[in-house]
Amino acid sequence: MLPDTINPKISLLDNDLLQVNLGRWMQQCELIKSYYNATHVFVLQITQSGFEVIVSSASQAPLFTSGTLFPSNFPLFEALKNSPLDGDYLNLSRFMLDELPRNFDGIQFILSRPIAWPDGCQFGSLCVLNPHMTAPLSNSAMLEPFQILLQQELSLLCQNHRIESLSMRDQETGMLNHYGFMMMAPRQLNLGRRFGAHAGIIFFELTEAKPPEVTLEEKHHRLLGNLVQDTIRTADVAAHYSATQFVVLAFVDNERDILHIMKRVEKQLEQQNPHLKLDASYSFFTPESTAKLAPMMEDARCKLKSMQPEPEPTPTNQATKFDAEQYDNPAADSAEL
Repeated sequence: MLPDTINPKISLLDNDLLQVNLGRWMQQCELIKSYYNATHVFVLQITQSGFEVIVSSASQAPLFTSGTLFPSNFPLFEALKNSPLDGDYLNLSRFMLDELPRNFDGIQFILSRPIAWPDGCQFGSLCVLNPHMTAPLSNSAMLEPFQILLQQELSLLCQNHRIESLSMRDQETGMLNHYGFMMMAPRQLNLGRRFGAHAGIIFFELTEAKPPEVTLEEKHHRLLGNLVQDTIRTADVAAHYSATQFVVLAFVDNERDILHIMKRVEKQLEQQNPHLKLDASYSFFTPESTAKLAPMMEDARCKLKSMQPEPEPTPTNQATKFDAEQYDNPAADSAEL
């Protein structure tokens, strides 16, 4: 399966976390064009909008430049999509004029090879237009090394996404971890401020369970994590911040909404396990605020009971010490007299 962060129907050109070396892909297109003495060579991706050219060889006519999008209802692209694994050699004279995009005017033959994602679903096709070759079936095998190279790049892309996803996720709860929150939250915060949304940082932490014989376990923290995720909205960002603490960046209309979120989590926790007690704290800021995320997080976190410093002993809260040795010492008694 592909990582959750990769949508195969989204163009690689629109991928924010692009790790595919498109420059290398373009070089491969140039090599293939030179080998086959072809007019054009390009890589097509099957996207939700149609068939999009990702990279192409250099050409004076801007017919198949990167980003060129073709509707998927042309029979030509259906043929490319259903081509065998070892490729296909198409004679375009078999198609009617209205069955081909105008960009293919003057193209007589297409040599293609399908490109697959690591899970086996089709990414698109490597297309060679008007190749010069005497034996199409035997010469088409020369596309295989290029096909393998492109598929290895896609595999590397998926592997990088998996590693990045694992490094940003908490294995215990499946939520973002501390690192993941610090990566995702600033972007969401800037986006929310741009649209005029108020925001708040909320920290949740389980306190000692009651009765005392009930000890806090991983399942209790996992329960709290699930309740937090079920309570927040899609635009909010939640994370398992530390072993016992959870943090939420919530976008709200006013400060009262922050209190409602905290109250809902507390009420649901009480319904699930009445022995668990919840501690929560928050900081609130408006869209006009220029406060950075980290100081606001620290402000909210320091309000948790577990983060409060221990009170220093003072004469008023210190009990008067009883010195038993003084009362057992006859010399001390006679000195006072």
